Amino acid sequence: MNDPITPQHLSPETVEDYFRAGVPAGFTLSAELRARLEIDPPHHELRLICPATGATPDVTAFERIEIERTAIVGEQGEWFILRVRADRMHYEAYVLIESIVDQLRSGASFRHSVSESVAGLKGLLASRKRLTDEKEAGLIGELLLLRHLIVSEGEDAAVQSWLGPLSEEHDFGFETIDAEVKTTRSEGRIHQIGSENQLQPTGDRPLYLVSIQITLAGQAENAFTLGDLISSVRQHLERTRRTFDSALERLGWVDADADLYRSRFQLRAEPRAYLVDADFPAITGARLDSAVPQRHLVSSVSYRVDVAKLPHATAPHPIRDFCEVAR
Repeated sequence: MNDPITPQHLSPETVEDYFRAGVPAGFTLSAELRARLEIDPPHHELRLICPATGATPDVTAFERIEIERTAIVGEQGEWFILRVRADRMHYEAYVLIESIVDQLRSGASFRHSVSESVAGLKGLLASRKRLTDEKEAGLIGELLLLRHLIVSEGEDAAVQSWLGPLSEEHDFGFETIDAEVKTTRSEGRIHQIGSENQLQPTGDRPLYLVSIQITLAGQAENAFTLGDLISSVRQHLERTRRTFDSALERLGWVDADADLYRSRFQLRAEPRAYLVDADFPAITGARLDSAVPQRHLVSSVSYRVDVAKLPHATAPHPIRDFCEVAR
């Protein structure tokens, strides 16, 4: 309880820097109130510690908040320890604790301060929800290819070819080929296939799996967040901006929540294209029909495929220049 540092209001970037550092830190928020903030990155937790006066607030209705009334070694009297589980909402948890301390400074009781602060932020904490890591990576991969197509083919053709937001079988449909984009954050090219239709060619057009690897990039010069990538795509759009924004909404993107996507990425390797032909290890409806007894009882198929061990292809137009040329 003897940390002398008393920070001013922390920005979202500063709060995220503390969590990214991965080392617990503590600050005195108010020497007069003896109120202290602890940031615990390993447990994705923020804690407010202050003397226990008055009744203990009832926070049982809130999944992320816990309050303990306890003694602390080396300190007199009882203390409140308010814990906020802050995974995916680091800054929101910090704002909640800051609001409680502001209420205490104004003379409010701890119980009232917690009640008022939680009520004021309840809507924000409940409604802000980011995409899962898997969906974030998937959207990044599709946008990287879309941005390339906008530059090479023009915005009308590029946006029209993007079928992912329409829940079609494949992510991109072109005049002569289809493309299914798969993005991974792993060191290998292991991709999750979510249905028996994802790698089923449509009609006579060949289907290519476009394998994209991204990795966390920290402060690297060419690093980008999902929000950065969306802004970059928008800079190339004029006539199709509304169509693009509607597609993002269908996928779960909300502009107001852009600050929730703080991870910065870069390409781990050049994208590769794989022709989904008779030799490709795809589980499709046609193959299940011929191999699985009582096929009609199989209602859902999901599997992983490691394409790193397969020969990649030189992709045809219009994705040729986006992918690594086969050697």
